[in-house]
Amino acid sequence: MGYSITSIVCAIFSYLLATTIYNLFFHPVAKVPGPFLARISLWPSFYHAYKGDRHIWIWQQFERYGPRFRAGPNIVLFRTPGAQNDIYNHKANVRRSSFYDALVRHKDDRNTLNSTNIALHARKRRSLDLAFTEQSIRAASPIVAKHIDRWNDRLLGETDDEGWSMPTDMATWSDRLVFDVLGDLCFGKAFDTKEPGDNPLKIIQHQIAESMKFLYILSKSPWLDSLIWLKPRGLDKLLEAITPQNMKDYHSFVEQSVRERLDKEQEAQTKAPVREDMFHFLCSAKDPSTGQSVFSTADLLSEASLLIIAGSDTTATTICGLFFYLTHNAHVYDELVAEVRSSFSSLDEIVYGTKLYSCKYLLACVNESLRMVPPAPSELPRVIQKGGQTIDGNFYPEGTVVGTAEWASGRNKEIYGDPDTFRPERWIHSERNSQENVLCIKRAFYPFSKGPANCAGQNLALLELYMVVARTLWRMDVRLAPGKSVGEGRLDLGWGRRDPRQYQVIDAYISFREGPILQFRERVS
Repeated sequence: MGYSITSIVCAIFSYLLATTIYNLFFHPVAKVPGPFLARISLWPSFYHAYKGDRHIWIWQQFERYGPRFRAGPNIVLFRTPGAQNDIYNHKANVRRSSFYDALVRHKDDRNTLNSTNIALHARKRRSLDLAFTEQSIRAASPIVAKHIDRWNDRLLGETDDEGWSMPTDMATWSDRLVFDVLGDLCFGKAFDTKEPGDNPLKIIQHQIAESMKFLYILSKSPWLDSLIWLKPRGLDKLLEAITPQNMKDYHSFVEQSVRERLDKEQEAQTKAPVREDMFHFLCSAKDPSTGQSVFSTADLLSEASLLIIAGSDTTATTICGLFFYLTHNAHVYDELVAEVRSSFSSLDEIVYGTKLYSCKYLLACVNESLRMVPPAPSELPRVIQKGGQTIDGNFYPEGTVVGTAEWASGRNKEIYGDPDTFRPERWIHSERNSQENVLCIKRAFYPFSKGPANCAGQNLALLELYMVVARTLWRMDVRLAPGKSVGEGRLDLGWGRRDPRQYQVIDAYISFREGPILQFRERVS
């Protein structure tokens, strides 16, 4: 028995030694620089995914090794506009990596986000785009406005002698706003998470966050390929069994909501038309060659769940980041308030349209927030297909996983000069800022990704952001609650997270956060 154990140990050691030597010296990307442990294993990437600071780790490696580094034995990440274009453009010889397979709940849960098959994704994406036309976004505007105004009412709540509200955690309240908006747009149904009283959906938001963190850690594990193989062979059922009851209730809630809304759509064919929201445009999408509905009921379930989970968190994160930087930069806040209050004579004017999109400083503040607090802070991984791919002038073979990380890219000194400064003026052409400079940073800026897999709902998300900020600042004054520093960097957090002027997020594919803690009061003229 001793001899058998010794043989096994020797075999394992020999395998690890041979793999290490191969990865260090003979692997096709062996010449790409990177930290020693990352060049021989996935453990560093997995460790930082577990800690929630993988985006910081990636940024640190770019600072050490330059515009590209090896994040794993077979993973190369980049931080240049050229690489971003080479990887994500429509003609790139890549597809989504197996990372996305880890996000699939079961065999019927294939949506626009987690489809790795190029043809399947293209079909789903063409159909999903029908829900985000100019017509649908214009129709969404009054629904969004209604929720923002009620949200503002709730933010005011009880006030002190000076009219300031009680301190409010924007992380919680931005979640509730956007979650309610998307519930309304998807199902025409009130989620009411921003309303007072007990509501199980408020707990579900927390469970969704915890679920995403778990899946992200799973997707970065050294055993990802084995886990993907096991998923349809029993692992999916095991994961479903240990899913918290609140999440199961949420999935049941989505299924019930989809079926109820389908019934309304069918009734609308003979009665008064149903309102034109996202779900209506998804339901009414027809295949031009057959005339049949594009989305099956299973498709609608998967897409609706995706729209709510992915759409709500990404927009809510940017709302938090934007208000954090506004309340930490008084001159930016003053200039934005001046623009909003001088551009609109009433709240009713702050809707989808030319007037809103003409507010240059508002749009610049949103861009600057997306740069500093991107919805997805780490890379969106792509795997190179047969024939290889040239990226930034270097050839990479089939099977190499590549990507760019928005948090690190947004802090590239070669592009932005002073990347740690919240400076919306960088997005506006002026005497001090040439058109060439503006075009340079815009060519490097893709917070919603680019190419065939960019965010389908980005125009709706931007409309929500513009309206939230403009309607809130037109109606109310905002300040950082005295003595509150939640969300700020701290010395004990280490390199890349020490600056109190920088908003901190947790990397879990999407961004999770706390704060800022703010106060509101009715506008003082």
